[in-house]
Amino acid sequence: MTDSYPVLFERALAQALETAGLGQYDLTEVYTAASATVANPAILMGPNLPTTLDNCIVITALEPIPDGRANILWRYQMLGRLKGTKAQIKNLAWNMRVALDHKQNIPSGFDVSWSWVFSELLFSPDSSGRQSFTQTVYFRGRRPL
Repeated sequence: MTDSYPVLFERALAQALETAGLGQYDLTEVYTAASATVANPAILMGPNLPTTLDNCIVITALEPIPDGRANILWRYQMLGRLKGTKAQIKNLAWNMRVALDHKQNIPSGFDVSWSWVFSELLFSPDSSGRQSFTQTVYFRGRRPL
């Protein structure tokens, strides 16, 4: 069975985040707590949030929104989590915004004419001291054939 367009898009988005220096992406998604650091978090496909990794970015596809007959809004929820300081999670959120907001052709190869961060929310630390945020990012592009 061939991978669906949303799965391929998620993988390309993960690769774009890695290329921007925001984390590490491994297609097998095999990470250790020692390899997924605050400076280099693991990039994973959602929706499951890992219980063994403190430092990660989780990408989850949301329902796309048709935009006329030929276009579509691909929507993805980005969750960042770090076992670090408030400043470190704010920096990761900002750097993800810089990498994705008001951009063309991100991720490359998917006919995305424009992307933007639609919303963002920072969360208080959990009981393990992990800071987190979510961003919803819209990607306006052509419908796949």
